[in-house]
Amino acid sequence: MEKLFGNISVKENEPLKEHTTFKIGGCAKFFAVPKNIKELKQILEICKTHNMPYFLIGNGSNILIKDEGYDGVIISFKEFNDIKIFKKRDFEGVYVESGVNLFNLNQFLQNNSISGLEWSYGIPGTIGGAIKMNAGAFNHSIFEFLEEITVIKNGKIKKIKEFKSEYRNSFLSDEIIISAKLKLKSGNMHDILIKMNEFINIRKEKQPYNFPSAGSIFKRNNEIIPAKIIDDLGLKGLRMGDAMISHKHSGFIVNLGNAKAIDVIKLINCIKQIAAYAGFLFEEEIIYL
Repeated sequence: MEKLFGNISVKENEPLKEHTTFKIGGCAKFFAVPKNIKELKQILEICKTHNMPYFLIGNGSNILIKDEGYDGVIISFKEFNDIKIFKKRDFEGVYVESGVNLFNLNQFLQNNSISGLEWSYGIPGTIGGAIKMNAGAFNHSIFEFLEEITVIKNGKIKKIKEFKSEYRNSFLSDEIIISAKLKLKSGNMHDILIKMNEFINIRKEKQPYNFPSAGSIFKRNNEIIPAKIIDDLGLKGLRMGDAMISHKHSGFIVNLGNAKAIDVIKLINCIKQIAAYAGFLFEEEIIYL
């Protein structure tokens, strides 16, 4: 391994459940933590040269990793955590690296009296993941606030300044998000904190924060709200092993302690089959790995 990756921080057979919010999954053959773009490009080149699959994670909040683990390289962005303020005439600019989680970003913004992202406080993901999945809540989407993103595509650095998106999806496919520039606004530190607390309290009231989960399992489709349909079908509390449809929010599957990926998959398939029989087609929001 040392010969393959040189001085880059890489672990073998790393348990992946420690790196996801679901707390489920086997081990990664290699777990790499690049410190900068140079190391990231080196890892990508090694994967290409040795024909090894790779997957990039931030907070691991929207993925389900199989029990057998991942036979490739998991690349963690936890060292990409820089935040800087830059001034623009018509907005407050903030440069954010892709590994910065939304909790830390909101706290930084509040401390610097910058407003606009309070709605995202409590989303357990990184800015890179939020952009990749076009995260949104409370009638807002992360794409509203993007000025520019920096990506790696085909081994080259690229700046993107024009954006198009779909619900819980973006136009980005094989691009690797390195950083983003956000356009926000000045605010009052106290008022920002009040808004942040309001949004996270709503989440805590409605969502199962007391158990590990991967967030919403299914995508909303126009007026079709999976959680309501699951409720109406009487599936709340349905359980496979230690995986259970949350009593608090039927859009969530929670890990009661020792859930396996196969338990979650069986439960998802059961929900989809029952919903389909009732005339509703569900599409997963989580990513299988």
